[in-house]
Amino acid sequence: MKINKLALFALLGVFVLNSCSNDDDASEPLPEGDYTDGFFVLNEGGIGTVTYISDDLSTVEQDIFASVNPNAADLGAYTQSIFFDDNDRAYIISNGSNLITVVDRYTFELIDVIDEGLTVPKYGVVYNGKAYVTNNNTFNDYTYDNDNPPASYDDFIAVINLETLSVESTIETDSYTEQIEEEDGLIYVNGSSFGYGNTINVINPSSNAVERTITTAFGVNSFDIEDGSIYALSSNSYEVFNKDNGEQLSVLEFADLSGASNLVLEDDQAYFTIDRSVYVMEQNSITEPATALLTYSSTSEYGAMYGFAVEDGRIYIADGGDFSSDSFVEIYSTSGSLLKNITVGLGPNGFYFN
Repeated sequence: MKINKLALFALLGVFVLNSCSNDDDASEPLPEGDYTDGFFVLNEGGIGTVTYISDDLSTVEQDIFASVNPNAADLGAYTQSIFFDDNDRAYIISNGSNLITVVDRYTFELIDVIDEGLTVPKYGVVYNGKAYVTNNNTFNDYTYDNDNPPASYDDFIAVINLETLSVESTIETDSYTEQIEEEDGLIYVNGSSFGYGNTINVINPSSNAVERTITTAFGVNSFDIEDGSIYALSSNSYEVFNKDNGEQLSVLEFADLSGASNLVLEDDQAYFTIDRSVYVMEQNSITEPATALLTYSSTSEYGAMYGFAVEDGRIYIADGGDFSSDSFVEIYSTSGSLLKNITVGLGPNGFYFN
């Protein structure tokens, strides 16, 4: 009996060890790098910089690109946005210098620079080995008159081969080109800019052509895609469209609110901003919120709510300040409680999460 018990325990031990070994093999290793756990604040500049902040908000590092790459050229003038690919790379768009700086998203080591084929680039997204980047081009098409739109537009989307890191083609949309998103293998591009225009263009990457145009309210400034629907926000309205056919499902015309922007959908809630306040309502609400969730203090003439995000139970606000000195970001809980105020760089305009 003693021998049988020992044998049984030995067999159980082997089973446990094998199970642990298999679990270890199945788990994905975390990416290595100083910036694995945290988020980036993009500072527009003058010359753009990036601030890193750890998830626990205890570590703050300014201008990490220059720190990691002391011998490289700077990020260029007026950094606009950052997007990521599936190969641990971050792409930092500088629309004042017509370039995209490519870095490792976890170490921030310089990989390459894309500096041809771009004219005032703004936003980018990745799909199937290509990056799609909106370009405002010459601004010759900005007539600032919705009743008499321009006869033609010169904005375009640059298609970048991510193996060669070069622009291989362009897509014309016959509209302005601003925010861009990918969903279910299609590319969605906001055709409104600075309050003008009234379309969202749906591009098929297989043909690099607009396959459908969705008519929106004029001046949509932000949109999000969730649960098979497109949610579009303009200054005075909140629209919902069927993603697959463009049919308008609902529209909320604001009665008491005006100047809405920065739409973010998170956990079935719709967050947006007006002036220095954050509002929240149910994602499919047809009633505007009666009061603000929170209001923050800013003396900035043009930079209040210059950047905004909602992620994992937190609200992130960036204040542009005076655009000549370092400014700040504030992080709140989704109940509206201030968690931290952090000094960052010049003209912070966006948050990007690792």
